[in-house]
Amino acid sequence: MSTVRRRRLAATALATTALLTLGACGTSFNAQTSKVYQAAVGADHRGELDVMNTQLVANDDGSATLSASIVNNTKTEQSLDSVSATTLGGDELPVTGAEETVKLLPDVGTIVGAVASPSGFWITKGAEPGRYVRLTLTFDNAAPVTIEAPVVARTAEYDSVATAPAPKPTPTPTDTESSDTE
Repeated sequence: MSTVRRRRLAATALATTALLTLGACGTSFNAQTSKVYQAAVGADHRGELDVMNTQLVANDDGSATLSASIVNNTKTEQSLDSVSATTLGGDELPVTGAEETVKLLPDVGTIVGAVASPSGFWITKGAEPGRYVRLTLTFDNAAPVTIEAPVVARTAEYDSVATAPAPKPTPTPTDTESSDTE
């Protein structure tokens, strides 16, 4: 074999080796394409019921509104019966809910906490923006879902999320009810 041909063969082999070596620098078990990427602020849980973009939006009164999208992947209607909350340290947080239950139709996404929704759940105190809260959502015919959701500050971005409902007034005697008897 001639010297020129050997040099060309060696140069080609070196270029091929360099191309394969340098081309593989971005791949491994830690490559970005093999990592989970969450584009939204909220937390996600997938299963019988997909609980997506779960977050708590802080309100001016110190409460926080649960905001999430729930997709019922079962073949039967479900309902979100209750929500409980704790800090990541395990301290229980008070949760109140609207009187109407959240109905979850099969293969349909339902928004919880929207202004247009008649139902929702609120943490009445202890959920501070920048922190995470462990939520457990309990359903009537599906396994409970536990998820760690961020608490975000209320900005214009969250205008479609309901604020905490006004406290119910305590019954007081009206003008027509008189204690005087004549």
